[in-house]
Amino acid sequence: MFFKRSTYFFLGLLLLIGCKKDIPSGITPVDPEPIDRSKMPIPAGFTDNLASIKISSIANANEPGSSRPELIQDISGKNASYCHPDVEYFPKGFNGYKYWMVFTPYFGILGSDRAASLYENPSIVVSNDGKEWITPTGLSNPIQRRPALEDSYIPPSGIPNQGYWSDVDWNFNGKEFELYYRGCFFSNKILKQWGAKSNNNTRKLNQEAERVVVRQTSIDGIHWTPLEVVYTSNEPASIQDNHIISPSFVRNENEMFSYEVDFKPTYQSPIMTNILRRLSSNGLDFTPYRNSKQVKFINKPWLELNKNYSTWHLQAAYIDGYYFLCLAIGNVDRYSSDLNYLAYSKDGIHFRVFETPLASSNVYRSAVFAKSSSTNDIEFGAVIGYKSGAFGYREFKLNKKILEDGLK
Repeated sequence: MFFKRSTYFFLGLLLLIGCKKDIPSGITPVDPEPIDRSKMPIPAGFTDNLASIKISSIANANEPGSSRPELIQDISGKNASYCHPDVEYFPKGFNGYKYWMVFTPYFGILGSDRAASLYENPSIVVSNDGKEWITPTGLSNPIQRRPALEDSYIPPSGIPNQGYWSDVDWNFNGKEFELYYRGCFFSNKILKQWGAKSNNNTRKLNQEAERVVVRQTSIDGIHWTPLEVVYTSNEPASIQDNHIISPSFVRNENEMFSYEVDFKPTYQSPIMTNILRRLSSNGLDFTPYRNSKQVKFINKPWLELNKNYSTWHLQAAYIDGYYFLCLAIGNVDRYSSDLNYLAYSKDGIHFRVFETPLASSNVYRSAVFAKSSSTNDIEFGAVIGYKSGAFGYREFKLNKKILEDGLK
């Protein structure tokens, strides 16, 4: 028992060190001065949870080939084990269910136990009411496990950093699910072993990287293709060793975009993060870092609460010509967030933010998703992720005329 505890303490220490590794600093782009406008009205249901979400599933922190019982947790009915939600909604159902959610298990208060990152593996559950969720028949969670320590990234120091997944995000393109997620400290050896034997992976896995974004696809949500590398934290995809935090992927009628938090720990404190938008035609090859666009905010209501607040995580959605960003905002120097805001845009670059927070306490990455749309309104569902590990479900409606007026 002492050996196991010592091992997990060591792994946790390595994860903490890895997350705080500095990256080269750059010039922080400056947003335009916010324009003084009247505040947006609060949509009905915007701040009210309908229910606490309960998930019936298993959290498994074992590496492939291992089944140590102490690393397998039944999280059924326990609403303090969840993180990184993203939902696809099907009004007529898909394989028997209207709601499909990807998330990662995580135990306890975020950041309190780095060994909990071993459980941060992509997991899929389904529901017909948005409140009670189960693992779909035929699928075994998680769909991807973390690597063994010996298959993790070894930096120049020679001391390996334990690899782990995080920041899951997906969309349904009309034919298949496209699931993206972020990996930290994976060796090229294990990524090649787990990944597709493709020209894409051969081209992109030519240099060890601290962080990587990968994609898997599925036509039924149950059977998933092998990993494909999307981009890494190496030049030119990224400023070297960037944290490429919380990438989120959306499709409009013609193109695919990714949004991510451009995190530079070497910025002068308090750290003010940027949001980058990349473009892709195939879902695998995206705009390199230096050719990507920076998101601009017309207003930043969080600065009225705390001038040190900035974006920590995000989730993106698109419907009827509108882009939406669900923003987890907080003091980035503390590697966390405090509240959620909802922003929207017509061009995908210039965003107006609702002044009323979507959630205003103890909040981490959350997700919004369109349920229906008419000439006048868009009805949304939302899964609010709390730092305690709980999820809450709510619904709200946005009026299109109010959205248009807010951008004038």
